[in-house]
Amino acid sequence: MNKPYEYGSYSVYNETVKNLTESLEKLLVLSEQVSLTHNADSIRDTIDKVANEHFEVAIVGEFKRGKSTLINAMLGEEVLPADVLPATATLNRVTYSEESYVEVEYKDGTSENVDIEQLENYVTKLTEESEMKAETVREATVHYATDFCRNNVDIIDTPGLNDDEQMTNVTLSILPEIDAAVFVISANSPFSQFEKDFLEKKMLTSDVGRIIFAVNCFGTFSKEDENKIVETVRNRICRYVMDKAKLVMGENSREFAVYKRKIGSPKVIGIYAKKALTAKINGDEEMLKESNFPEFEEALETLLTKERGAITLQILSTKIANSGTEILNSVVLQENALMMENDEFMDNYQKAIAEIDEIRNKKREEFVKINEAANKVYDDLQPVLDDYWVKIEETAMEVIDNFPMFSEDLKKDRLQVVHQKLTENIRKSMEARAQLICEQIQNSITVALSNEAERLQSFEDEFFESIAKIQQMFSVSEKVSRNGGAVDQIIASTIGSFGAGGLFIGFREAGLKGALLGGATGFTGFYALFFTATSLAQFVGIAVGGPVTLCLMALAGIAGTFGGKFAVDKFLVQERIDKYKTDFKNQVLKQLHEMKLTTDFSETVRKQVVNSFEGLKQKIENETEIILRDTQETLDNLNKIKAEKKEFSEKEMDRLHNIAEEASDVLQNAYAVRRSLTGTVDI
Repeated sequence: MNKPYEYGSYSVYNETVKNLTESLEKLLVLSEQVSLTHNADSIRDTIDKVANEHFEVAIVGEFKRGKSTLINAMLGEEVLPADVLPATATLNRVTYSEESYVEVEYKDGTSENVDIEQLENYVTKLTEESEMKAETVREATVHYATDFCRNNVDIIDTPGLNDDEQMTNVTLSILPEIDAAVFVISANSPFSQFEKDFLEKKMLTSDVGRIIFAVNCFGTFSKEDENKIVETVRNRICRYVMDKAKLVMGENSREFAVYKRKIGSPKVIGIYAKKALTAKINGDEEMLKESNFPEFEEALETLLTKERGAITLQILSTKIANSGTEILNSVVLQENALMMENDEFMDNYQKAIAEIDEIRNKKREEFVKINEAANKVYDDLQPVLDDYWVKIEETAMEVIDNFPMFSEDLKKDRLQVVHQKLTENIRKSMEARAQLICEQIQNSITVALSNEAERLQSFEDEFFESIAKIQQMFSVSEKVSRNGGAVDQIIASTIGSFGAGGLFIGFREAGLKGALLGGATGFTGFYALFFTATSLAQFVGIAVGGPVTLCLMALAGIAGTFGGKFAVDKFLVQERIDKYKTDFKNQVLKQLHEMKLTTDFSETVRKQVVNSFEGLKQKIENETEIILRDTQETLDNLNKIKAEKKEFSEKEMDRLHNIAEEASDVLQNAYAVRRSLTGTVDI
């Protein structure tokens, strides 16, 4: 099978997944036939995970950028409600179903199915009644027979960012769970301040590769202007992302150099969603082409299948390689062991069991080293942790110092507005500073994990060398194999083709789904833990209406006494502003001190470090024990057979030989897929 695979389409990708899954199912049967129970269980787990896998694509952006219209264009029908006013008030998921209905999940845990025609009454802000209803809804899932979702793709329509804070948080909360995002930007006003802040502060540097930036409302500009808009958007994204990466990784770091080489160009595509929807409804191919929507759909399909989906294919093909090789090894082990004289077998059996014990001892030694590496990471982070609250305080104080204030701001009718604006500026600045610190911490952990995985490569090599050594203990040199040594040749070629590895594939793949905004392996909502959860909004409650404000208001009330003396007025106004800011600083520092006492930032980071390295240990434990337990149980079973002096029939030899041939066929087919993926995904 030398023909390269093209994974840029759903049909080819799904067919490949199906073929690889069928190969695993064959290996599952073969594993059970040679009593490799742990290998069989592991294969079964992989099959179950793939069977339940589907792609999730979130459509995000500020309100009124045309998100719902874009989704309807993807579906080819007006399924989701869209309006000239901000419409979406909940998460709306579209999934494939032959039967059309909406499953409404409420925040209280209850749910109900409603007619699809009633959707807007549950998820929009189009009426006062629907908005009140939407406040009780956690998520609405639209089950619909649409071709786009037929390919195991769920589309998630999110509330508009910056519509209101609660809805923005709803949108941000689901981003760690998705496979890809479409960020919708208006061609009429690309990059509002909120969009700029979102990309600079909320989006991790790794996210850009999994986002398609759809510049909507094309068709109202000249082609030349459209090209300029796309290029401007692309350049801004590159600048924002690179600037953020420099801050997180360090401009002179190896990680930044690698990142800079790999990041490539952001996927920015100009579209006209409304025209695309009209074209699909009317079957107008020329209009659809003019909307540039086919290019967008092709880019999304490629992102999901060739880039995201190829990870799944790697996992499947690697599982086939490892499981198939274990089956072949087991067949040879059984054939050779049962050809041995009993005394020779017993001697080698004892050596093999001792070798297995030695492997486990080495593994325990490696786990001690992993623990030491985790402790070193935490120790190295200690200066950052010690300085954390100092940096947060400095940020808050800088905001207060640089906040522009004038004499009018001290008047009673203005003071609370000014106060709220200052509080919001502090909150945003501290959140941004906290997130940057947390991302830098996470980057340090990720780099350390990567280095540890590289170091453990030698243990992985030793592990498979030990397994080969056990295999060699039971070789029978004088035996003339019925298959001419074909099984041994298959094993040699398979290991040479695939490598022994795959041991760390779970670690390397971890966190792909949901890297947006921290992801599953990142500090998910890390900065929010220290700010949103502890509610900086309390600043307003503390100061407004309190004794400090009353004092400032009293000072403001006597300002008119000096109205005729400008120089004195100017001095006194500045004095009152300075007094206001000093008192405000004291309130902020007090609140931060209380947060510091109730929130152990260092302990949270310590747990993050420990959990990350424990995940690496668990992966090694799981992958090695599958092989070790199966090997030991095979040897124990052979020992029992030898002790009972059972005859090993010609029929049994034929059975094992057939199993080896079937396993080798499966491996060769999987190798073609693995080889085609070599340049597709870096694992």
